[in-house]
Amino acid sequence: MNTHWMLNTNGDPSGAVHRFLRDLWPAADLRALVVPPAAPGERRLLTDPSRLDEVDIFQPLMLMNLAKAIPEVLKEYPDGRVGILLRPCELRALTEMARRGAFSTDRLLTICVDCPGTFPEDEFEWRSARSKSGLTDEALQFAPQGGIAAYRYRSACQMCISPGATEADVNIGVLGLPVHETLLVDAKDSRVDWARLTGGPADPALVKRRESMLAKLTERHTQRRERIIRELTASLPADVDALLDQFEHCAACGACMDACPICSVTRPRPVEGRFRREDVVGWLASCAGCGMCEQSCPQHLPLNAIFAKVREKVEEA
Repeated sequence: MNTHWMLNTNGDPSGAVHRFLRDLWPAADLRALVVPPAAPGERRLLTDPSRLDEVDIFQPLMLMNLAKAIPEVLKEYPDGRVGILLRPCELRALTEMARRGAFSTDRLLTICVDCPGTFPEDEFEWRSARSKSGLTDEALQFAPQGGIAAYRYRSACQMCISPGATEADVNIGVLGLPVHETLLVDAKDSRVDWARLTGGPADPALVKRRESMLAKLTERHTQRRERIIRELTASLPADVDALLDQFEHCAACGACMDACPICSVTRPRPVEGRFRREDVVGWLASCAGCGMCEQSCPQHLPLNAIFAKVREKVEEA
């Protein structure tokens, strides 16, 4: 069965995705759709597909990991199907939460979009005030080349080795593609008439082009990750025990764990001021790489680099 479809954009990639999602809504029998928030701390849930135009799907800003909202939303809608519009790191977190028993994915429709990267919130606001075309348009402009230079983005995005949407029920591809002409949709649900919702089967050359770009980005970001860790080695915990020592100083804070979607299911708890080694190892092993922990840390610790380095040590042991 063909799973790759094309989405003709006619110069408006955001509008094309809005139209696609509006058509998908009744075809997938959705009751509601969880979408990225417009403000910090906001949970944004659409119940009317006509409001999809309000959602800036490709905005290079991530204020929370949406996976964290799903348990509550599924309780609010116990009988219907719920959709969620995700970045790849959010999908990884959602998958891990489900694996840990937080919820069943039977009533979920996951929709994932390629992620060229996101700015820190303050950087986003600063650049937005100075951008003539808007940061979303800039992100889409550079999507055919794999995105803007990575060093401008959050460290989690710089170090992300899986920026492509590949594992959701519906995957929307932009990286490496002529986005003002065509996007790709990879969908496997045989209950939906994808030929009717899209522009028909995708050109195999475009599929190959995107796959090549994703492979190139994986290599590029792997090198960037190694360089960041190498540059910070002197100030990073060398192993799990050193990380536990670090956490002793911030056990009372917990901001990183408050922001972590996986910790919302099974959270490491300090015993007499010290976290258990096996709990922290389990946390590191399941890390989705979204960077919400670092984004929330009041001490501005480079948690993405710390976790990546210690995780490597654990895997080597």
